[in-house]
Amino acid sequence: MSARTAITVNRDRDEVQRLWSEPGTRPDHIADLDATVTFKEAPGDRGTEIHVDLGPGGRLDAVTKRFTGADPLAKVKDDLRRFKQLVETGEISRSDSTPEGERAERKLGQRPAQPLDDSELQKAGVA
Repeated sequence: MSARTAITVNRDRDEVQRLWSEPGTRPDHIADLDATVTFKEAPGDRGTEIHVDLGPGGRLDAVTKRFTGADPLAKVKDDLRRFKQLVETGEISRSDSTPEGERAERKLGQRPAQPLDDSELQKAGVA
């Protein structure tokens, strides 16, 4: 099973390819994977599309990686978003609520919102 993702960066294709190859801007995780990266002109003169095709992996391997928080597609999407931010703004923005960014590992432990029980209220000093 192979996976594919893409993102559009608001820069010239030549500039994006140059920045991609520079140390410190290219996502290291993508380089470590069996992935094919292609650059295409975005329609309507809107920058450059970066397409990442992940090599085929076994079905059991994909399920294991998702449950351990190491889903390669999620990591590639995170890396592409960070690259886009760095290229377009010169920095990677962080939220006060998620200072580490939108990492796949962080999402694994999340649960739906629900009221706190009595012990949790006491622990927070509300009860």
